[in-house]
Amino acid sequence: MPRLEMHFLGSPRVELDGVPIEVDTRKATALLVYLAVTGESHSREALAALFWPDYDESHARAALRRTLSALNKALGGAWLDVEREAVGLNRGPDLYLDVEHFHRLLAECLTHGHPTTEACSNCLSPLDQAAALYRGDFLSGFTLRDSPAFDDWQFFQAESLRRELSDALERLTQAQSQNGQIDRAIDSARRWLALDPLHEPAHRQLMQLYAASGQRAAALRQYRECVKVLDQELGVPALEETTRLYEAIKKGSIGAATPGGRGDISPALPRPRAPAYPLVGRATEWAALLKAYASVGANGQVLALEGEAGIGKTRLAEALVDYARAAGAATIAGRCYEGESNLAYSPFVEALRAALAEPDRDRWLNAIAPHVLSEAARLAPELASQSPGLPPAPPLDSPGAQARFFDAICQMLLASCEPPPSLKMRLGPAGLIFFDDAHWADEASLDLLAYLARRLRGRRLCILLAWRSEQIPVGHRLRRLLADAARASAGTIVSLSRLSQSAVTELVQSALRSTPAAAPLVNSPSPERLAETLYRETEGLPFFVVEYLTVIGQGAPKAVGEDWSLPGSVRDLLHSRVAPVGETGRQLLSAASVIGRSFDFETLRGASGRGDEETVTALEALIAHGLVNEVSGDGGEGPAYDFSHDKLRSLIYEETSLARRRLLHRRVAETLVARSRGRLHARLDARFSSAAQIAHHYHLAGQEAEAAEYFKLAGDHARALYANADALAHFRLALALGHPDPAALHEAIGD
Repeated sequence: MPRLEMHFLGSPRVELDGVPIEVDTRKATALLVYLAVTGESHSREALAALFWPDYDESHARAALRRTLSALNKALGGAWLDVEREAVGLNRGPDLYLDVEHFHRLLAECLTHGHPTTEACSNCLSPLDQAAALYRGDFLSGFTLRDSPAFDDWQFFQAESLRRELSDALERLTQAQSQNGQIDRAIDSARRWLALDPLHEPAHRQLMQLYAASGQRAAALRQYRECVKVLDQELGVPALEETTRLYEAIKKGSIGAATPGGRGDISPALPRPRAPAYPLVGRATEWAALLKAYASVGANGQVLALEGEAGIGKTRLAEALVDYARAAGAATIAGRCYEGESNLAYSPFVEALRAALAEPDRDRWLNAIAPHVLSEAARLAPELASQSPGLPPAPPLDSPGAQARFFDAICQMLLASCEPPPSLKMRLGPAGLIFFDDAHWADEASLDLLAYLARRLRGRRLCILLAWRSEQIPVGHRLRRLLADAARASAGTIVSLSRLSQSAVTELVQSALRSTPAAAPLVNSPSPERLAETLYRETEGLPFFVVEYLTVIGQGAPKAVGEDWSLPGSVRDLLHSRVAPVGETGRQLLSAASVIGRSFDFETLRGASGRGDEETVTALEALIAHGLVNEVSGDGGEGPAYDFSHDKLRSLIYEETSLARRRLLHRRVAETLVARSRGRLHARLDARFSSAAQIAHHYHLAGQEAEAAEYFKLAGDHARALYANADALAHFRLALALGHPDPAALHEAIGD
């Protein structure tokens, strides 16, 4: 019998006696893959339904017969086991499947008598071979558009294999470092981290390895990369353990390995399983995203994800960002926030600062002309201190000033997403800029976004947007932007719908199999009944489904049985999450909800009227209960925080009495005023840059005179940055609130 070799890690490749064979159709290839990887015989009825779901039974069976005939011919007539009602693949010593080989190599390490999360010297060879065998993701680049069930099966096979590779690379890194193979361990750790950039133990291991090899600067740079990616993607700071390691390396407590030794390296910790639930019911949308991203050509691509609040836009977008980064692409992100639609350019400020925080920023920053840096410093003042000697920017009222300003910001963002010189000679992955919650973008940001989209010509760059469909009506600027891009074959909108009941069931089953948080469900007498109830209560909205599972996993219910029922609505659910934090915690949540989705320590303390110790203690409790996340502050201004979800903030704000809301808004405004005055010695425009926020809070506090004054200041500041629509809105609000100088305002408006 001829030798049959099947390579499915990476692009599918099949060889018969060492000669590549061409299978007649993609369906035939998919059928061979399915029979080989499952290792079982399948009924003709099941195969026909899987691969031809749109056909009736007789036509599907006929199509299956034709495909089996073509496949059997391509394989030399020797490998298919075709019976009257079942089909399988003959297995024997002449059959080779790289997926099976990969699993056998990993299983070999289980025979060495140590825990599965550890590795020994005997593990080096099989783990190294397994990593080398993994040429790429399972069936990379292959899809069956008319067979969603097969695409789903392929997706989850690929995800499972990626997890196994990640675990193997973790153990390989550990074994290599323990055996003094520091350089090889660094290579393995880099590959491990590329698969899972958010896995903090991988960052720590790579920091230790760099330090052991004498690359202290690289170790410190890796810490900064860890802090950046955790902040950008999860909104959380690095763990204390990671920061302690950073401080030890910085002080020289952990140094290079001695000749022939292993250096001061502790073994990699067992990898904790990610608490995030897997993507389910999104195979079609994920395939559309990957297709759009893969099709980014020389003139770029604008890609949008839309759907209702809580539908999973950010989750899917972040998966694409992770995919692009793992492929070697440069990625940056910015976010818009509710209540900040009059704060000019806020998502671009966040994206620009993210680009400037990249460890390799000098690669592109040094190539930017000084006059461009001077213009960009209007949005990111830290550029002036980081690049001393910059020429002064031209006056704001000089001809072409706004165009120069826009062009400078675009040059900075485009340069930061360029591939490194080593990748420019080949067609690598496109750079990606992600703007989340674009429905809250201010008018000036929309102007700059349109300008950036027009500058994509000649650039392999993808702009990814996520917005709530209910807040972007027909004719909205963002829809016009996508329509213009689509006419040039460079624009795609992917719409997300709610999960089906089967997808909710799959999510519950996945939680039972792989998520520690769902451990209380294991003793449930009826997981199917739980999934039914979840679907009924949430109507398939992913955020609510996940929130229910989170509450269950935290032990809120004792069991899923007749004497316990789920909360009747998400409002009840969120109440159940807030209940344990105590009175002080709830008061801080009320104050924070008035400030906005994101808030800093000083403003929260001022608004709540609490002392330092009380505020810190209550914040720690809120973080521990998963209601608030701690994120790093901007420019060394201290810690900042974020609600875990905006629905939580909205609920707390709505249930705070009007009188208390007014009091809290007044305290926030007064705190911001005091802080801006305190910064006047360092930044002359500090009072102006926070004027819009101050005006907003005075207005909601019912203090119209103060609000009018600060709306006037906010208008002046917006006009200086060419955010004319925002400036007009501020000036008109100042007029409506009775500003004492209406003549100046009418002149500014142009009446």
